[in-house]
Amino acid sequence: MRKDIKKVLTIGILLSIMNSSIVPVFAVENNEKMNVSKSTLSDEKAGSISTQFQNVQTIKVKKILTLDKAIEGAINNSDKLKLKSKEIKMYEDKMDLQEKTNDYYKVIGQKVYDFPYDKFELQEKQTKQSKDFMEDQIASDITNKYNDMILKEIEINKSKRNLEFKKKDLEFMKGKLTLGMATPNQLNDAQIEIKSLQDDITSKDNSLNNNKDYFKVITDLDLKNTYTLDYNVNYTKFKIAGSADEYIDDKIDKYVKYDTEMLKLTKDYMKDLKDDGIKDIMDKEVEKIPDKSSSVAVNADGTNTFDSGSYALKLIAYQQNLQEYYTKINAYGEYLDGKYSVSTAQVKLDDTKKNLKNALKESYSTLLDLENKIDTLKEQVNSTNTKVRFAKAQVDMGLMLQNDYDKQILENEDLDTSLRKLIYTHNNLRDSIQKPWILSN
Repeated sequence: MRKDIKKVLTIGILLSIMNSSIVPVFAVENNEKMNVSKSTLSDEKAGSISTQFQNVQTIKVKKILTLDKAIEGAINNSDKLKLKSKEIKMYEDKMDLQEKTNDYYKVIGQKVYDFPYDKFELQEKQTKQSKDFMEDQIASDITNKYNDMILKEIEINKSKRNLEFKKKDLEFMKGKLTLGMATPNQLNDAQIEIKSLQDDITSKDNSLNNNKDYFKVITDLDLKNTYTLDYNVNYTKFKIAGSADEYIDDKIDKYVKYDTEMLKLTKDYMKDLKDDGIKDIMDKEVEKIPDKSSSVAVNADGTNTFDSGSYALKLIAYQQNLQEYYTKINAYGEYLDGKYSVSTAQVKLDDTKKNLKNALKESYSTLLDLENKIDTLKEQVNSTNTKVRFAKAQVDMGLMLQNDYDKQILENEDLDTSLRKLIYTHNNLRDSIQKPWILSN
């Protein structure tokens, strides 16, 4: 009988410990203030707590790093963007140089084509657009890295709290072991599980620290010592007004605008070359070397005299004609290559536009489906929150252990994380539809 009473008392003590030793998670997360009265504690304990509060006050408070500020930091810190500015300046210089070259051709009486200058002008405009596109690509890349770190921090935080629950379960199991209500093997399995969870947390911490180190390299912003991430999530439903096909076509046309203009410019240039008779060279024969007999003069006395000066002039003219013929033959070969390259570029451009349009239409369908899933998951979260409030009432009435309640809270947060992931995916798809050029990053 005494042994039975002892078991009941032991179980009661264990339940009491499990029910009172854990500070509610949300109280800490919501930064609720915990008032501690010094009069209710011994001087020694009160002094210890006072010292702890002083130590907390010396901790440097990190500033919140918003996503917009992170993107701004990455753009300002991008060497690729700086190189793009130099590329723009290069094309401006090439345009100036081409003007000088055209002046030279005019002076020597050679035909001047507008194509070289127009090409550099288009390349300059395309590079400026490419620079703008690159900023959007950087913003997309930073957004994904930023969100990925938030998800990792959430996962690590949940793992650490889960570890604390497992440790308390282990202590409870040790008490049950002394009562013969658990086996040594169960205790060993629980210890192995804790060790595995600790190793997993260490691995995730290392991965997150590596991400933060790299984030500092590309943004020049220190997430380890100076900043902390902003967990706020921006979510707005996206609906294309009017025709989705027209909207997507407009976005694609903007994306390939200068590729299209460059192709048109090249086609016009090829037509100019053809109109200038470059193809006519194929109807001409190679001129033969002048015959020396053509430079022999008959003297009054009937003798012949070879006019070397006249023959030399004929040889010079022959060499010039031969060089011109060779130049035109090569030019025609380049014309044929260029004509085929233009056809190839046109096919590739058309395929790119068709494939991109198909991808964007599928992305838009997926996005609308995601919005429905987000709405459903929001309802599940609201329903689960109601259940959590009911569970809290059970804890207050002593019908549920605090540890079990905290585990339920942790499971509920999995829904929140799933919702966050869906919203991140939604926003990513939305951005790719609004700015399809980020897909080329």
